[in-house]
Amino acid sequence: MKPHQLVIEAFGPYADPVAIDFDALAAEGLFLIHGTTGAGKTFLLDALCFALYGEVSGDRSVKGLRSDHAAPGAVPRVSLAFSCGEARYRVERSPAHSAPKARGQGVTDKPPQALLLRLGANGEEQPVAARITEVTREVQQLVGLNAAQFRQVILLPQGRFAEVLRAKADDREALLKTLFDTVLYERAGWWLDDQAKAARQAVQKQHDAQAVLRDQAGHAWLPYAGLAEADGADGVPAPRALGEPAALAAPVAPVVPTDQAGLEALVGRIAAVVEASAAARAQADAAFTAARATRSGREALAERFDRRAAAAAQLAELEAKQPLVLDFRQRLARAEQAEALRPSLVAEQEAAQALAQLEQEIRSSLLNARRAQAQAPALPLAVQALDLDVLPSPEALGSAGADLAARAAEVRELANKAQEASAASQAAAAAGQRAAAAEAQAAEAGARLQQLQAQQQQELATLAQARTAHDQLDGLQRAAREATAQAAAAAAIAPAQARQLEAMAARNAADQRLNTHNAALNHLRRRQIEGMAARLAAGLEADSPCPVCGATAHPQPALPTADAVDDGQIQAVEQQLAAAHTDVHAAGVAVAQAEAALQGVLEKAGAGCEAVAAALAARTASEALAAASAQAARLTTLEQGTKAREQQGQDLQQAIEAARTAMALESRAQQEASGRAAELVAVVAQELGAGLDPATVLAAFAPLEAALRRLIGAAADHARAVARQQQAAQRLTAERAASPFPTATEATAALVDATKRAHWAQRIEAYEKQVIELQGALAAPELADLPEQRPDTAAALEAESLADQRRTTAVERHSEARGAQAEIQRLTQLHRERAAGLAQQRTHAELLSAVAYRCQGKAAPYISLQRWVLSAYLADICRYANQRLTLMTSGRYQLRLTDEGGHGGRQAGLGLRVLDAYTGEEREVSSLSGGETFQASLALALGVADTVQAHAGGVPLEALFIDEGFGSLDPDNLQLAMDELDRLREGGRMIGLISHVGALRERIRGGIEVIAGDRGSTLRVEA
Repeated sequence: MKPHQLVIEAFGPYADPVAIDFDALAAEGLFLIHGTTGAGKTFLLDALCFALYGEVSGDRSVKGLRSDHAAPGAVPRVSLAFSCGEARYRVERSPAHSAPKARGQGVTDKPPQALLLRLGANGEEQPVAARITEVTREVQQLVGLNAAQFRQVILLPQGRFAEVLRAKADDREALLKTLFDTVLYERAGWWLDDQAKAARQAVQKQHDAQAVLRDQAGHAWLPYAGLAEADGADGVPAPRALGEPAALAAPVAPVVPTDQAGLEALVGRIAAVVEASAAARAQADAAFTAARATRSGREALAERFDRRAAAAAQLAELEAKQPLVLDFRQRLARAEQAEALRPSLVAEQEAAQALAQLEQEIRSSLLNARRAQAQAPALPLAVQALDLDVLPSPEALGSAGADLAARAAEVRELANKAQEASAASQAAAAAGQRAAAAEAQAAEAGARLQQLQAQQQQELATLAQARTAHDQLDGLQRAAREATAQAAAAAAIAPAQARQLEAMAARNAADQRLNTHNAALNHLRRRQIEGMAARLAAGLEADSPCPVCGATAHPQPALPTADAVDDGQIQAVEQQLAAAHTDVHAAGVAVAQAEAALQGVLEKAGAGCEAVAAALAARTASEALAAASAQAARLTTLEQGTKAREQQGQDLQQAIEAARTAMALESRAQQEASGRAAELVAVVAQELGAGLDPATVLAAFAPLEAALRRLIGAAADHARAVARQQQAAQRLTAERAASPFPTATEATAALVDATKRAHWAQRIEAYEKQVIELQGALAAPELADLPEQRPDTAAALEAESLADQRRTTAVERHSEARGAQAEIQRLTQLHRERAAGLAQQRTHAELLSAVAYRCQGKAAPYISLQRWVLSAYLADICRYANQRLTLMTSGRYQLRLTDEGGHGGRQAGLGLRVLDAYTGEEREVSSLSGGETFQASLALALGVADTVQAHAGGVPLEALFIDEGFGSLDPDNLQLAMDELDRLREGGRMIGLISHVGALRERIRGGIEVIAGDRGSTLRVEA
């Protein structure tokens, strides 16, 4: 990758657009980037890296890249034209930033943007990618390096490699990890360690599982462990108490096999126990079968004995009930004779009951009719004269009912008129209520209208204030900004004056130190000249000519004094004097900068401006702006509210007029309805009489009409009931004369319902049948020849239960023994199968552990896989670095990779020492001087670049930027470093140096000067 043109706008310290033509600078192949500290030299490299990858170099963040000096609407932008091979591209990026809103006040957040274009031969631009991630991916493919590799290969910060050079092994490892991605090897070591741990855990788990299997087998054998001592040699179990389980035998220590052979022995011993328990079970089964047969025979004989005794007892009981059975036979015969008279008896009783009930109902109806007659007003004369103490004739009742119906029709017509009058009165009352409601609505709307008008006056005044505040906003904003800037400048005057005084004091102190060192140097030189004779005398030899007079005899050479001055003291003071000159120059620059800064804040603050007054004025202006902004913000809301109040007033005026119209109409309707009601009431009173309500009269007529109708029907029913009763009595008398019953009462008492008669007959028949059956059963042959006493079945049952318990105990023992045998056999087989797998797992775990320990540096040679890879990288770096360091130091120094830990220690592989060809000895890199350290770190940086380039696939390095470090070189070593840089730019490679060293400006004609100013930095390209 080779850059051609870089354009920066509103980015970092560069507020105004600046452009760098690298093609013009590349004519010499080597150019210098220089300027004052903090002007923004290194930021040019940040812009270059940001244009390609959207990242900045060093420790800066991509946030806040927009220039603080740029205009509010300026968009931060970086554009870079570059070439890769024969193709040429232009990439343009804009970081995330805040910009003023297009409408209204405030700012809006703008997202980052990116664009990659391919440039044609005739200048046309063809889009390649327009999304941030796509642009970054395309740039990485074109350049062949990612952002981290680009900063390692193209942008070389010297301080970082000096850290790598001087750091200890652990620190060097951490720094190299940031240069080379070796996380994969570290993760591989972790993964192997995890796998080894898992394998060891699996082995231990399987080993524990085998122990559990043996322990389970021992527990399964534990109930039978005492049999080896208590039983015979053949393994037959010794006798135990009845019901005693095997687990309750004499306690013994548990037997836990320790290996597969112990498990196999348990299999044989449990087999003998199972065989013995099977024989005991067979004996118990035979004894139980014999006991059950004995119990069955005795129970059969006892059952026949019990049947004979029960039949004899039942027959004696039945014979004692024979007189009661005879009485039931007689009662059944008399009930069957009375059954022939049942229809006549029932008919005569029903007719008499019906007649009595009807007469009772007639008396009740007459009472109700008299009450209704007395309570009903305005009755016809015929109804009033009707006698209801006794039942009238049907003709009299019919005539009175007709007169009452006619009178009811007349009263019903009067009720309709009264109802109409009531409706008219209700309508008048409702109209009066509606009129009153309309009047209240009109009054309420009028009051609301007055309140609305008063509120509208207040809102109009507030609206006028808001409009005035809106018109004053621009002026208040300008005043607030100016007052704030003036206050800030006024507040900065005192600190600036203090810094000026401090700078002047520092300059005075530096001048004093310079004068002191000058005086000391002059004094030492005088003393040195005074002692020069002794120095010459020290070098005289016999018969050798004196360098001053030429004599070969030296009779009295001068002797050195105690305070003689040597060259080392002179050189030390000269170095102090040179440092004092530098301090004086720096102090002068600081004084000039402090005076310029003070002059700047004085100009901004204005003449005669005090900090307190300026701060008060700024606060007052800000408060006025805030108050005006708050009022202006309400302008739209107030205008909308005023329009709404006008519409509300119109609505209320319409509501008042509608209420007044409704009130007039309802008052007229009330008068008309009241007149109509009065006319109808007069008519009803004239026809019916004063004080009588037609509805009440009709309600009183209804009970009387109903009572008369019931009396007419009751008279006819009474005549029919009397006739039926007489006919039933005559028929009953005729039928009873032919029966054995002298009176109807005796015949009725003898009656029994059919169900009861059938029940009596069934019981008599069942009695006779049961007597015959019991007599036959007692005469049966199977109940003959029985013993006098009942057989004893309890002893036989107890003997069978005891035999059953013994058999159950034998079955349980045999089942438990078989279960233990199956469990021991299963555990033995499972233990045998898992033993082979456990051996394989142990071998695999040991292999994994050995590899993991080796890769993590926990085993000889105690160097981790990641450190070994970093050591290989560092070896490549040293090989490339030594090619340049040898030339820069005239063959004196070479970097050597050493085993810093010694004897395979854990720090092995990343030690660095320097070989001094003058002495032939290796020594620590910390022993190098400042200039030598710069040479070594520059060689190391270039070695890293070469290594990364090689591992990145041989990416061509057409450009290189080196930041600082040349100030520590003396003229000779600076020349050697420049010679190495000249070799680097061979083949058309472009190299840019960032430095403050004046000697470089004399050597390198082309470059970029970065100039800092109050409104940001600018550039001047010197081609």
